[in-house]
Amino acid sequence: MKAHSLFGGRLKINLLMIPAVLALVLLGMGDIVLCYIPALFLHEWAHVITAAAFGMTITQMELFPFGCAARMQCFAVSRSKELIVAAAGPAANMAAASAVYFINKYGFAISIADKLIAANLALAAVNMLPALPLDGGRIARSLFASFLGYKRATRLTAAAGIFFSAVMLAVGIVAAASGAFNPTIFIMAFFLCLAAIKELKTAPYTLIRDFSGKRTSIEKRKTLNINRFAAMQSQTLNEIMREFEAGKYNIVTVLDKNLGVARDLSEQQILYGMMQYGSQVTLGSLCRKLNK
Repeated sequence: MKAHSLFGGRLKINLLMIPAVLALVLLGMGDIVLCYIPALFLHEWAHVITAAAFGMTITQMELFPFGCAARMQCFAVSRSKELIVAAAGPAANMAAASAVYFINKYGFAISIADKLIAANLALAAVNMLPALPLDGGRIARSLFASFLGYKRATRLTAAAGIFFSAVMLAVGIVAAASGAFNPTIFIMAFFLCLAAIKELKTAPYTLIRDFSGKRTSIEKRKTLNINRFAAMQSQTLNEIMREFEAGKYNIVTVLDKNLGVARDLSEQQILYGMMQYGSQVTLGSLCRKLNK
C-alpha cells in the first residue's frame, strides 16, 4: 500500500491488514477494532515523538496489528536512548489504560472503558515479548548486542519472533478447542511470524541502513559533513558508536598509549567490526584484525 508522510518519514500499512480488519468486523468484533486502532496509533506516536526528541529520524514505519516495524535513519545511538525509544510505546499504552481506569472510576463514566483498557494493556503486553520486531525484541537485541554483535543479536531475536508466533498459534488452537475461539490470536500470530521472517532476512543489513542512507544523501547533495574525533585504542566499538552523529560521516583516529596515531578508522570499518566481532571489541583489536 502507498506510504504516507509521518514526521518526515513514511507510514506504510501492510496490505494484509485490510482483510484482517474486515474479518474481525464480520465476526462481530468491530467494537474491539475501534478500541484497538487508537491504542495502536498512540503506541506509534509515542515512538515517533520520543525518537524525535533524541534527534533520531524514523524513515519508514510499516503498520501491523501488533504495532509497527520502524526503520530509523540514525542507528548509531547509545543503548539508553535505544531502550527508551523502544519502551515509549508500551509505556504510553499502560499510561492510557491507567488514565481511562481512573477517569472512569473517579471522574465520569466511559461506556467502553473496559475495552479501551484491555486494548491498551494487550498491545503493551505483546510488545514487551523479547522478539523482533516487537519493542521487547529491540530492547533484547540492544542488550544481547554487547556480547553477540548486532548481526547475531538481530538473528536471535528475530528467531524468537517466529517462536512466539508459534506459541500464540498453539494457544489459539487450544483456546478454540475448549470453546473460547479468539481470531485476534491467530491474526497476531500470523503477522508476527511474517514480520519476524522479514527481520531475519534483513539481519545482515541492520548496521548498514544508516550508512546506506548517507550514501543516498551524498549522491543527492554531493557533500556530507564529517564528524572526526580521536579515541584511545582501549575503547570499545560500543563506546565509539555513542560518539557518532547522524547525518555526518564519522571518522575515528585511533591513538596508542603514547598518544601517537595508530591509524584512522572509517565509519564503514567500525560498522564492519560491529557486525563481525561484536560491540565490545576494542579499537586496537579491530586495527590488528584489519591489518592482517
